[in-house]
Amino acid sequence: MEDKDLMELFHDVLEESIVFLYDKLHLKYFDLFFESAKNILEGEVQTDLSDEDIIALDKIYEPIRDLDLNVEQIRKALQAIVLRGFKEQQINNGNMTPDTIGMIFAYVVSKFEPKKRAVKILDPLAGAGNLLFTIINHLELDIDAYAVEHNQLMVNILKTLADLMNQPVNIYFQNTLNTKFSDMDFIVCDFDYSQVTDYKYFPYECIKHHLLSLKDEGVMIALIPNDFFDYDKDQTFKKEINQTCSIIGLIELPDEMFKIEKKSIVLIQKKVYENKKCLMVKLPSFSDAKSFNQALMQIETWFETNKIIKK
Repeated sequence: MEDKDLMELFHDVLEESIVFLYDKLHLKYFDLFFESAKNILEGEVQTDLSDEDIIALDKIYEPIRDLDLNVEQIRKALQAIVLRGFKEQQINNGNMTPDTIGMIFAYVVSKFEPKKRAVKILDPLAGAGNLLFTIINHLELDIDAYAVEHNQLMVNILKTLADLMNQPVNIYFQNTLNTKFSDMDFIVCDFDYSQVTDYKYFPYECIKHHLLSLKDEGVMIALIPNDFFDYDKDQTFKKEINQTCSIIGLIELPDEMFKIEKKSIVLIQKKVYENKKCLMVKLPSFSDAKSFNQALMQIETWFETNKIIKK
């Protein structure tokens, strides 16, 4: 069976289970998803139902009982389920970072880690975890993953996805600014909104707080709105960052990826450089293969020229 067919089968079984359970329990979509996941993970129906319903539900799970799926097939199937849940429960899709962005993040991480050693990666704004899982699945690294999320439903979704993928993640349910970590090789995050509270721009506060968690030469890779630097009118943020770190790159993403707010990826390394040339590149449309490959070559050349690989 083709990879796509396997993925669709897994998705369809989950969807069928959710529909079946809704008819019996009349719960919210994600509660039904959690029940379905629990049944699949346990290998038998754990939901409190009649004997007849248990037999029927068990028959729904039968096609995937011995299915050999890789983690990326499972992630893609689950992504569709979660997005459907967001729509059903009227939840902002911003909690789910698009796959394409996650793959670009993974590519950038690979440029810093060509030796394929063990690394620690933190997502301090994890949402449903798609950014972190996409990065993990597209890297040939031994990854110790950490995720912080303040929304209980998102934490439950993240944990369920991790369990279904058999992907260990250290999950922290709390305000990201109240967490403290150390010795992280990478911090990855998606600022899906720009929030100013008490005259403080949240992305700045979050970045300054979590840069402390990086080991020397560690790297933060963040998805930011294109007006990110407009809030630093007196250059205070940049001056504070430059005391211990360097903004070493800015990758502007194709306009077509975003309906409203255009975004870029900023690279910040915990190392002070003197006169280091910053990587500045705008990625063209993904449909323009020639121009896109030229942009990637520009990134490759920058890494090679600047010898930016972590020791």
